[in-house]
Amino acid sequence: MPDDERRRALADAFGRYKYVLLVAAVGLALLLWPSGSGSNGAERTYAARTGETDQERLAALLSHMEGVGRAEVLLSEKGAAVVCQGADSASVRLDVTNAVRCYTGLGADEIVIFKSSESWRDDP
Repeated sequence: MPDDERRRALADAFGRYKYVLLVAAVGLALLLWPSGSGSNGAERTYAARTGETDQERLAALLSHMEGVGRAEVLLSEKGAAVVCQGADSASVRLDVTNAVRCYTGLGADEIVIFKSSESWRDDP
């Protein structure tokens, strides 16, 4: 009989606190939900192994795109600034904006692209 009493006590406690338990379970599920930071575990592992920052990786990617030339990138939570040799072309600016937008999740209005100066060295 002690088992029956224990079950009834648990059922009564659950009945009284079912909404509190439900809210706690939903809160725990939200805490464990993966964040949308844009970078997954494989990317973080690669960056840690190579020692490259997101800015360096993005600059290298942009530099390999047609017409961009040498690129430098500065990222923050509020936006991105890109300086590249091909920024005088509207199609290059659009391609760079799309690449940065896809990589960072920033909106196009948060990405600024500047043309590099002519005196900028060609070798990194």
